[in-house]
Amino acid sequence: MGEMLGILALMAIAGAFWLQRRQAELAWQYMRRYCQHHDLQLLSLARNRREVTGKPLRLLTHYQFEFSSDGESHYQGTLKMQGLHVIGVELPPHRIPTV
Repeated sequence: MGEMLGILALMAIAGAFWLQRRQAELAWQYMRRYCQHHDLQLLSLARNRREVTGKPLRLLTHYQFEFSSDGESHYQGTLKMQGLHVIGVELPPHRIPTV
């Protein structure tokens, strides 16, 4: 019985790790497309924190990303994901280059 519980725990940990990696990959792809669409340069993306919210309880993951709008300055924004779905993107005021 103990071996079975060990195997189930190992499978749960592996599944959670796989889901976390998939979410990070989707976050990177989404932000890359988002920045291309808004003429921004994506510099970096990292998971910042997680929180449990709402009823029913859901896990909300915050990613922090850095971007540049003019190639000289950089800004930090936030991407929020719930599972494999993007909930929102928050950008600070940033310089828009003139042509």
